[in-house]
Amino acid sequence: MTAAETGAAARDAGAGASLEIAVRTDADRVAAFAAATCGKAPGEAPAVPLTYPFCWMTLPEVRPTLERMIGAAGVLPIHEAQSFDYQRPLALDADYRVAFTFARTSGPERLTVTAAISTPRGERCATFETVLRLVPLAPAPGSADA
Repeated sequence: MTAAETGAAARDAGAGASLEIAVRTDADRVAAFAAATCGKAPGEAPAVPLTYPFCWMTLPEVRPTLERMIGAAGVLPIHEAQSFDYQRPLALDADYRVAFTFARTSGPERLTVTAAISTPRGERCATFETVLRLVPLAPAPGSADA
């Protein structure tokens, strides 16, 4: 996919999108995440790891919007950067709301996903931002697109 085609995909997807979902810091899932990413033994993670909210970007409710904002096939999203800003720690086995905002930019092509995490009562807990560089894939040698 050329840079022009990638830009057209971004225009087709729209300049931005938003989505709000309900999530939970399930103790078993948090423990599994901590074991996989922090080297914690099961049951050893009494707190939610600071990067845990990134998991919510992979939920089935988020995937269609994420895919639409990435654009057409032939684009590889590369995790370029992320940041987390906490006003208060997340509690285990607690319910939260996550308001996602998706924004495409060019020069180079990127998708920035910002997520505001709050309690069900609207108390702000944290914000995280993930930047995906959208890299056009070269056609495979010998393919019809080459």
